[in-house]
Amino acid sequence: MADYEHFDCDLFIALPDTELISACELTGGLTNRCWKLALFHPSQNQAKHYVWRPFSASAQAFGIARQHEYQLLSLVADTELAPKPLQLVVNGEQPTEQVIGLVVEWLPGVEATAAFSDQSLCQLQAKVHQLPLPWWRLDVHQRADHYWQHLHVDHKTSPLYSIYCFFQSQPLPIVFDDCCCHFDLGRYNVIVPSVNTDTVACAKIIDWEYAAAGDPSLDLAMTIIANGLDIKQAVTDYCDYRQHLNDGKVFNQKQWLAAVIAWQPWCQYLALLWYLVGYDIWQQPEYLEQAFQLKQQLIEYINNQ
Repeated sequence: MADYEHFDCDLFIALPDTELISACELTGGLTNRCWKLALFHPSQNQAKHYVWRPFSASAQAFGIARQHEYQLLSLVADTELAPKPLQLVVNGEQPTEQVIGLVVEWLPGVEATAAFSDQSLCQLQAKVHQLPLPWWRLDVHQRADHYWQHLHVDHKTSPLYSIYCFFQSQPLPIVFDDCCCHFDLGRYNVIVPSVNTDTVACAKIIDWEYAAAGDPSLDLAMTIIANGLDIKQAVTDYCDYRQHLNDGKVFNQKQWLAAVIAWQPWCQYLALLWYLVGYDIWQQPEYLEQAFQLKQQLIEYINNQ
């Protein structure tokens, strides 16, 4: 496939009421490399900032579908919790039309710091789970198999194959009904007005490319691991806020804690394969280091089963 991670001005000629002023590559971002755009809208006589989120070889390797991201952002546009999408960009010159990227609004503010408390992060997680349900879902077995198929053969050693076979043969520990899940809710994806902000009402979330319907306790487990949260306190903060959002409906903390604990090795399993796929794309040594640590932890976990 073409590499749309490299910016091409011609991609934006067909966008209605839009003139490209400038584009600069954004730093950070693990799954793909995005661009900040300044676009002028003649009908409004106004320039605005946006983000170009390409569908590239890396996005394909990680199982990203920009049309899903666009549909979800459109679905939650009225909630003010996420950037509003401007438009999908389609390459009509292909034999069949191909989605090659997504343009979303730029959210002013800064990346959340430790000042945005663990409690606020768990409350933000609870708000995500109140959003409208997407019509596609994350199947962990399918996602793991997708990563496996995109791994270089050199990674497929006997220990890794044993881990893969173990998890692919195990039933998923699904406990709760599907809801909207972000599946990458780190502080690095939370935008707040200032570095000292600790107000959930002011926070917005970016990078919804992994979002899908799924078990909310899996999403919470991913958030706990990504942010190094205390698991018991995080579950307490989450359940308390869910009860608040649901007019006092009881959320059994023991049941949620057990569910989150059950999902933790699955989170490590997905992360292990993700880092190996990422290494094959970008050749970053720290990806191999993370993968090695996760592999050792999972070998120990399997041996104790």
